[in-house]
Amino acid sequence: MTSTGAPPAGPFESARFYLTFRCNSLCGYCNVWQDDKFKGYEELTLEQGRLILDELHALGVRYVDFTGGEPVLHPHVDGIVQYAKKLGMTVEITSNGIRFARHIDAIVPHVDTMNVSLDTLRPERYRAIRGVPTLDRALDVIRSIVARGDSGHLKLICVVTRENADEVPDLLRFAQENRVTVYFSTMFTYFDEQDTVRDVRRTARRLKLVERDGRPAGGGCAPERAAPGPDDAALPDLLQSLLYAPYALVNLHFRKYVRTQDPTAPTQCFANKRILTVGPDGRLVLPCYHAFDASVVRDRPLAEMVRDEEFLRVRDEEVGFRPECRGCTVFPYVGLSFSYRFDKVFLYQALSEETAKLKSRFVDPLFPRLVPDPAPLLAEVAALEEFIDRELPEPRPPLREDHLYRFDVTATGVRTDLAAAESSVEEVLADHAGEQCWGVRRSPHTWVRLLYRELLPLLGTLADRELIPRGRYEELAGGVYAVQLAWWRAYLGRYARGGSALPTGGADAVVARFLAATAALLPEAPESGRIREILLHAGCVLALPAGELAPLASRAPFPEADLLAEHLLLLAPEPARYAALLPEPAAAVLRGEPRPRPDGGPLGRLLDASPGGELPALIDAVRALRAEVPAEELAALLLARELRDPAGIRRRGAVLRAGG
Repeated sequence: MTSTGAPPAGPFESARFYLTFRCNSLCGYCNVWQDDKFKGYEELTLEQGRLILDELHALGVRYVDFTGGEPVLHPHVDGIVQYAKKLGMTVEITSNGIRFARHIDAIVPHVDTMNVSLDTLRPERYRAIRGVPTLDRALDVIRSIVARGDSGHLKLICVVTRENADEVPDLLRFAQENRVTVYFSTMFTYFDEQDTVRDVRRTARRLKLVERDGRPAGGGCAPERAAPGPDDAALPDLLQSLLYAPYALVNLHFRKYVRTQDPTAPTQCFANKRILTVGPDGRLVLPCYHAFDASVVRDRPLAEMVRDEEFLRVRDEEVGFRPECRGCTVFPYVGLSFSYRFDKVFLYQALSEETAKLKSRFVDPLFPRLVPDPAPLLAEVAALEEFIDRELPEPRPPLREDHLYRFDVTATGVRTDLAAAESSVEEVLADHAGEQCWGVRRSPHTWVRLLYRELLPLLGTLADRELIPRGRYEELAGGVYAVQLAWWRAYLGRYARGGSALPTGGADAVVARFLAATAALLPEAPESGRIREILLHAGCVLALPAGELAPLASRAPFPEADLLAEHLLLLAPEPARYAALLPEPAAAVLRGEPRPRPDGGPLGRLLDASPGGELPALIDAVRALRAEVPAEELAALLLARELRDPAGIRRRGAVLRAGG
């Protein structure tokens, strides 16, 4: 199930900025303090750090992760972090907390996420893991940040191994008491076990992996490890059991990637492809921090450094392909790749990130008044996982690395691997107008994004203004996990290849009850109109009975109206029955009236001039139009163009309607 192929290069989106390689911990699972390759680097002045951030921003970087070593050992960390936020970047910093107390006021208000590593609450175990007796300092920093009201910026990072698995309940209780999220993760494959001190001779420069029976024998990013302990295999399941525990953060997609990764295949890695790795003196570290054995020295601007011949060679020929890359699971580099391939791992990522946002923004703030029962939720996650693993086909590699999925043009449309029905050329172009899978139209994540981005915040606003009862809002928020999972089941059962194996009757009922209960609460207020549109979105995409959706009718134009018309044409037995629910001209399309031909514009001129063009070439041409038209607008224009042929949409949806 591992994502296939190597990711395309550029444009850059994020940077891992290693402000220093110096560290004041001696962690047994890290070699930065032992290995000579990390020693002796000059560190940037404040002015140099600001200049690099300017150049990163000019390259398109909008997210920067300040790390190390221990970043607060850099003398100008405060000013560099503050400048990144001044540029409008999303800023994250990771610290062990030992010397962070003096930086709280200068850093915490200027970061989006403040990570503090915390693997244990026991002083003796902390010293055994980190080599220093400083647990009290880390805990004091956490409590100080909480006391000043900045816990929303704070995240605890706990690497769970068989050495500290027994402490997971205590660490979770500590997080809940302080109302701070704790991220539980298994160890990256790169690292040895926590009780093993790395041999200083084990560097990527000095070690070469040898292939034995097609599998790495040890060294580099996948060092040879001791035999697994009796609890190792149970750790991923232990973490998944915490998915709905208040203030626990678990990545379903990382667990799935680790379990399904082929250690003999190239690794999906974005190091120095879309994630620049900047060293303490401004050099670009190659191929990545973990396998660091080369670099492009900073003797010119970053815009020139990223065109350096050696940088390009390593990026294109070595990153992900080196023997030591095989089996690597370093999530900061690998994780971004999941958004560029519409496959099973992406589906897990979407489900996981939705759960995290619903939890952190709406459910956790109601703790301890609200503690959902995890058992039925975990059972439904397991059922969805079984469907995705067993019933969905394994996607084939795309035709090109910059495509989101494989497609085959047929006489009647475009066939893709995961969708039950054919797509149109316009839909494939709309999916590829952006570069990430979050813009793919036929995916279950689309409506849940509206749920946590708009619907629940608007309901919260109405509750704050006492226009709806606070208790009813909390009741809806408490049931949102079940609604999310029901939506996924109902959507996959209708639109996914093999969906007939997923019964949807109970899920339909859960979604319908949520729509009716929410609509019944709505007062006469400006926010209510948008809430009804989002509720109508869910009902129309699932083609729930038109009569049940009548209270949600929205005749005024709204952004998703065309999308709902397309789904109803695909799925509804009699789409004209829904025409009264939607604004014109979406309603006209449901009545079978083709959308009038719009003015050409750059997109229309392109497609009219290339009606029989090769689809890959059209994808390139549409993406090139983003210099004139934003990707979201291009997708909307392509959908409107598709609605010029409602009969064609009906023909493509026949397989969905036949499946019931």
